[in-house]
Amino acid sequence: MNKNLAHIFIPIFGILVSSILMLPSFAADLPAEAGLSLDDLIAKIQSNQSKIHDMYAETTTTITSNMVMPGQESRGTQKIIQKSKMWTKGQDKSKIEMLSPTRQITIINGDQMATINPETGQKVVQDLKKLRDKSGGLAGGQSGQMTLDKISEFFYLSVRKLDPSTTEGVNTYVVTGVPKKENKFMGKMEFYVDSERWAPVKILMYDPKNRPMSQTEIEYSSVEDKSATASEGSVIFVPLKNKSVVSSPMGKMEIEVEYTTVKVNGGISDKEFVVE
Repeated sequence: MNKNLAHIFIPIFGILVSSILMLPSFAADLPAEAGLSLDDLIAKIQSNQSKIHDMYAETTTTITSNMVMPGQESRGTQKIIQKSKMWTKGQDKSKIEMLSPTRQITIINGDQMATINPETGQKVVQDLKKLRDKSGGLAGGQSGQMTLDKISEFFYLSVRKLDPSTTEGVNTYVVTGVPKKENKFMGKMEFYVDSERWAPVKILMYDPKNRPMSQTEIEYSSVEDKSATASEGSVIFVPLKNKSVVSSPMGKMEIEVEYTTVKVNGGISDKEFVVE
């Protein structure tokens, strides 16, 4: 994949990854209700967040693209397969170690992000707060996790329940976010939330001209909630697979991420997230 094209793609893919990283924080033991307010919906999504202390997973990301930079000759469809490991802890710590085709480690701890080349030892540390201020919030939340409450700092949010008589409308709420400040990257965002699991099952993003820019669909697996306060039969939904399609005048890109070896509340040490 063309390196210049990758630089254009990274901001879009970063948004998608940030959105997906928040998924382990959702658990299900709450009944669905009609006519929820935005605050009620966010509260239900995050009500059991404290039960998820940490998560580890191994990921395989397949990127297929026919995008081409203006003025350059098309090389047809290109495919990249990336192997990675990821760790998350609370809302302010995450780590992704890319194993192939190149090696790289990215650590987010609070407002700091470190990018490390493990082969050379080179490290670049960035201030996420400054990046968020420049991008209008598109650099992610405090920890890089784009949870709805953090999105609300930069987007006007509204919620509606889909018509239950339609296939997509069964048990589905849609949260729409419109940027508070105009930016050149994107227009509105839409999160489709399944009220049986209280988790997003689809994320749509639009460009500033309200044209569809990307669509992400998310699949889950469930693990038993073994916390002391859990009710009988309570489960936690963790990511199993997500597929994103990014469209632009330069072409189309498909990103599919599969999660394996998922471990919840394994007691990950803070040492995994040292930035300095």
